[in-house]
Amino acid sequence: MAEVTTYRNFIAGEWRESTGGLFEVTSPGDGALVYRAQRSTVDDMRAAIAAARAAFETTEWRDDPSTRTTALLKFSEAVRARHEELAQLLTRESGKPSPISRGEAMRLAETTSYFAGLARWIFGRSQTPQPNSISLIMREPAGVVGIIVPWNAPLALLARAIGPALAAGNAVVVKPASYTAGSTVELAKIIEGIAEFPKGIVNIVTGPGDPVGAELARHHDVDMVAFTGDTATGREIMRLAAGNLKKVSLELGGKSPTIVFADANFERAIRGAINAASFYNAGQICIAGTRVLVEASIHDTFVQRVREMVPKLKVGPGWEKGVEVGPVISEPQLQKVTGYIEQGKREAVLVTGGHRLTEGALAKGYFIAPTVFDQMKPDAKIAQEEIFGPVMGITTFKDLDEAIHIANNTVYGLVAAVWTRDINKAMKIATRVRAGSVWVNTFGKMFQSTEMGGFKQSGLGRQYGLEGLFEYTELKHINIQIEK
Repeated sequence: MAEVTTYRNFIAGEWRESTGGLFEVTSPGDGALVYRAQRSTVDDMRAAIAAARAAFETTEWRDDPSTRTTALLKFSEAVRARHEELAQLLTRESGKPSPISRGEAMRLAETTSYFAGLARWIFGRSQTPQPNSISLIMREPAGVVGIIVPWNAPLALLARAIGPALAAGNAVVVKPASYTAGSTVELAKIIEGIAEFPKGIVNIVTGPGDPVGAELARHHDVDMVAFTGDTATGREIMRLAAGNLKKVSLELGGKSPTIVFADANFERAIRGAINAASFYNAGQICIAGTRVLVEASIHDTFVQRVREMVPKLKVGPGWEKGVEVGPVISEPQLQKVTGYIEQGKREAVLVTGGHRLTEGALAKGYFIAPTVFDQMKPDAKIAQEEIFGPVMGITTFKDLDEAIHIANNTVYGLVAAVWTRDINKAMKIATRVRAGSVWVNTFGKMFQSTEMGGFKQSGLGRQYGLEGLFEYTELKHINIQIEK
């Protein structure tokens, strides 16, 4: 029997154990023990914050973009070299299909490489506001940044925070989700071997959100906190951060619409809608297009094709070849999603799925049949609340104005998609739907060079691009009076 790894915290460039003991991580795919990690305490988090503060204040990291560029490029190349190993661990701890895990590890490499190039682009401006007076508008790093990482895409979502935070010259403290702590702590082994990273610039502390994550959000020596997760937790992060009015970057929940017009390329739209629902990650992704709005004239044909296609998706643990839909992350998540499915059976018409899968080896994991509801009313609970599972709902609309009204009829505004050959319809949707990203005849296109973020209760701030880099900076005005 292979020895089970025990991960320690990475603080001030050292591996440290916690007095809080350990917790175990089991795979949602088969229930097997994957590893153990530190059940850290408030004292552990405070030690990490102190280490980050010391590194930020006493090293040249904040002032040396050349060193930051080199460090991030070396990190990117090391992740690229180890991406298969990281992907295997990610698949074991999360259950997601191996190709998705490989893509996520590569996303981490590509994102940190992109921000390495931007480390020299933290520019300001100058002006002469009056005679003999020069004003400099400068950007400085925010300071100590706390990064709280979710479990659904831990490597990819860490990348878009740690990349710009480090490129801008900050020190960071990372609190990974407990379900996927191992793949994040593995990155500390890479950082440890890169001399350009000063000790304490990157710290990783595992443990429960309360009290460990809460301490990171409330601590007065943390200047900014970046969080990705559900909206309720985001509100709590804001409340905790208010103690010292620290900056916050929040990417929160979504209930994204996919709008399909009768003039769309029908087969592409069908495949796009199924992909948008993110069955590939068991629906556990914030941008999932779980509300599918279909023009009434093509509704029956659309539903019939979905009824044919969705049951053919292969469900199983992510390490098995050909699996398209993995498990949900945990028993509590399973109960939450199946509860919404039962609610959906009362609110709408079940097209396919609607049950837990327990045949054979699937009984060892948390598998739910990909589920589709039809005749979902816009104000139904399953249309309004984020399910975070493999559940899609179909609603019809009669014209463009009704489609826009239904699309905007939630508290969320993360992303949206529209399928049509009519550029006028596409642009009306793109400009009138309140979402941070709108895709036309595609879904899920996110690039390191283009920002993303949410409207309404889908979050605050932006990730990726120059906008994402500048999130991790503060503006400063310096005025110089020239003596005559």
